Amino acid sequence: MEQIERALAKAREQRAGTLAGLQSGAPAGPSINGVTPEYTQTQVAATDDRRASEERLVADRFDHPASDIYGLLRTQVLQRLRKHGMSSLAVVGPELGSGATTTAANLAVAIALDVNQTVLLVDVNLRAPSIHTKFGLKPQAGIDDYLRGDAALKDCLVSPGMPRLVVLPARVPNGTASEVISSPRMTALAKEIKTRYADRIIIYDTPPLLSSGDTLGFLPNVDAVLLVVRRGQTTKSELEKSASLLGSKAIVGTLLNAY
Repeated sequence: MEQIERALAKAREQRAGTLAGLQSGAPAGPSINGVTPEYTQTQVAATDDRRASEERLVADRFDHPASDIYGLLRTQVLQRLRKHGMSSLAVVGPELGSGATTTAANLAVAIALDVNQTVLLVDVNLRAPSIHTKFGLKPQAGIDDYLRGDAALKDCLVSPGMPRLVVLPARVPNGTASEVISSPRMTALAKEIKTRYADRIIIYDTPPLLSSGDTLGFLPNVDAVLLVVRRGQTTKSELEKSASLLGSKAIVGTLLNAY
């Protein structure tokens, strides 16, 4: 455990200057009176609370001890994104089991509780999509259908019954994920959803970084990365390799996941 924490400290030191060295764009201005959109074209499906609890989706359950942790994470992430005019974030874990998907889902819910933000949570883990299961959703179409040209984007978006949060799920596993995730259609989609709404934060749940080239192929489409490692599981070697692969990509933080 000491090795992991020393490695985390080293990674933080190595990355401390990354964000500071970025040139800031014009930050999106928050709405003064708050944002409460009406979803006229986006389907609304209530979250399955029992399934959400089983899937550790707890950011909006204020009696849960982890709720405050996700609230703190939201504050830190939003401060760092806003400082540099950023609006899109990939949540990345070195290997399966790091907790990246649970973190991405809870961070999106926590940000949606901020009345000045809307959030789009996108599942780009096309080999093993699971964001929809976190909310107990049964999507009729997803980003995989859109990228194949089989569905319009508006038909893939789902609001899980929470103001200011929309989910773009992936519906079925895709064996050609590496080609799809780095395709021109994916690049165009990432640009379109980033520029459509000034108050929107986009959170991407990505495949494990060290298991395939999918995440590295996708990262040019996002502003920054949140790296999630698991206490007692992620090794020093995995952490150092992840830091090396991420290169000069802006890292807003490294989360040591014990949940």
